[in-house]
Amino acid sequence: MTGSTDDPLDAYLTRGLDENVYPGAVAAVGTTDGVDRISAVGDRDPERNAPATPSTVFDAASLTKPVVTTTTALALVESGEIALSDELERHLPELAGYRRGKIRLDQLLTHSSGLQPYAFDESWASTDDVLSGLRDRSLLDADPGSRHEYSCLNFVYLAEALRRATGQSLAELANTHVFGPAGMNNSRLGPLADDVDEAVAATFDHEYRECTLRGEVHDPLGWAMNGESGNAGLFTTVDDLAAFAQAFLSADGTLLSGATVDRLQGDWLSDCEDRHSLGWRLADGTYPAPNWSLCGLGHTGYTGTSLWLDHERDLFAVLLTNQVYDGKETGLVRFRECFHAMVAAGAFDRS
Repeated sequence: MTGSTDDPLDAYLTRGLDENVYPGAVAAVGTTDGVDRISAVGDRDPERNAPATPSTVFDAASLTKPVVTTTTALALVESGEIALSDELERHLPELAGYRRGKIRLDQLLTHSSGLQPYAFDESWASTDDVLSGLRDRSLLDADPGSRHEYSCLNFVYLAEALRRATGQSLAELANTHVFGPAGMNNSRLGPLADDVDEAVAATFDHEYRECTLRGEVHDPLGWAMNGESGNAGLFTTVDDLAAFAQAFLSADGTLLSGATVDRLQGDWLSDCEDRHSLGWRLADGTYPAPNWSLCGLGHTGYTGTSLWLDHERDLFAVLLTNQVYDGKETGLVRFRECFHAMVAAGAFDRS
């Protein structure tokens, strides 16, 4: 199922190689009935001439936000352990007296908290370092609820709230509420440490570490927090994300109730210019492509990954690449839009 350019998905992914969009890529397209197409091209580790395969483990970066942290949060809502109207200071009492202590959990999930997009210091080397370092910084750029601006800090705080509410690590919560129920047997929160082997897609940190990473979390906050940052840290395979997509599309209670999944397909920021769901982006304009339903849910990851779901058409698309190995200006945004347009048009359907 790999390497044959007679297959339209193989041919399109090979085009990405020819255009130097990424060193390697693995993609899957399917429905709740199963995976219709899967393909792998290029190298998962260019320095070792190691080919990408369907079993390659990718650093999924910000796919962690919807797949792990959002799904876990909503599962805890359904079990009555947290409420989306909870303010941060309820779970992080040290934020009482800070403006950010009044941010609600739903505002973290919709990126309407007013928090700035990112913050990091190279001296931070643990979860405690990150949380105390953030507490000592001025982070609110706007009043909570007044605007939409994507921020990784939303999920750093959300992950900590989930840990405090349950007394469990995010990794433990992910196993209970996501990986186990969906059958994601090769997924975990990094770093992979001693479990690293040739199956891991290499990335490259061009900003802080200036080195090739194999099984280390690429995102600086995820790196400092040992995979517990909530905004990044997920290592996964195309098969596992396909299993997640099928479970999520089915909305049969495997992950979340049908009622919750229905609400996710609507705009939670009706008072803002941008549309957004809880933890998921909504299809909008040419994103992910103009032929996806407006209720489509998706997300991308900085390393070069993406997952899109269309409940209206019972369709999912997974695209995993290690684009960040070569930097960010390789044309992946346009390539990904074309990929999603072809998926929705049925270009990769089985003949």
